Amino acid sequence: MVKIITRKIKDVEKLENALLIEELPGIGHVGRLAAEHLVHEFNGEKFLELFCYDFPPQVLVKDDGTIEYMCASFYRIEEPKPMIIVVGNTQALSPIGQYHLSEEIVKIGIEYGANFVYTFGGFGTGKISEEIKVYGATTKKELAEKIKEYGIVFRTDGGGIVGAAGLMLLFADLNNIPGICLMGETPGYFIDPNAAKAVLEKFGKIENIEINLEELEKRAKGMEEFFDKIRKFEEEMIKNLQQQKKPAHDDDLRYIG
Repeated sequence: MVKIITRKIKDVEKLENALLIEELPGIGHVGRLAAEHLVHEFNGEKFLELFCYDFPPQVLVKDDGTIEYMCASFYRIEEPKPMIIVVGNTQALSPIGQYHLSEEIVKIGIEYGANFVYTFGGFGTGKISEEIKVYGATTKKELAEKIKEYGIVFRTDGGGIVGAAGLMLLFADLNNIPGICLMGETPGYFIDPNAAKAVLEKFGKIENIEINLEELEKRAKGMEEFFDKIRKFEEEMIKNLQQQKKPAHDDDLRYIG
């Protein structure tokens, strides 16, 4: 069994009918950007830290010389809707660690009033898309039908969700709590605020929450300039490859003797 330690930052009251929202690092840091934005936008109150013996055996050194622990932090939000948001800087390293960690996060969420689970993440495609899709997975068929109405896309070719984003749905279902995973389409090889923005737009519509996305839009605009450079580079690469494959004409031939 993997040892897990929690440290209470402050005593808080249990929420009613809260959403438990998970973000541990993943593809494109999509989930982390989305969850951190919710914490910032709705003044999340940090009340608990979780440490797991299956986290990487290290601490991070900050610019001021102090250390940052490998941990998951729990934040409490009352308005516009009760939420418990879990933001972490690492995932567990082993399969058994992933299971224990996911189970414990759901258990803590229920203890503080959660009765619905959301996990956010990125759906890596390896390419830049003009229109970002948000893929989904749920614990119940009727829930899948509901979010389909909001434009959530479901994979038809199978596939899996690795880590806490997938396993927390398992433990939500085992505790008779519904769960949804929302994954923003992303190339996967850089931090992607565009995909995080797309996830929060869908989340806001599903939960009827108005979310100010101005800060993410600013970051996304900066990434758009980066995307344009990549697109131009890719176009040049394709153009050069096509020219190399182009057969030579007779008048292009040269005779050296």
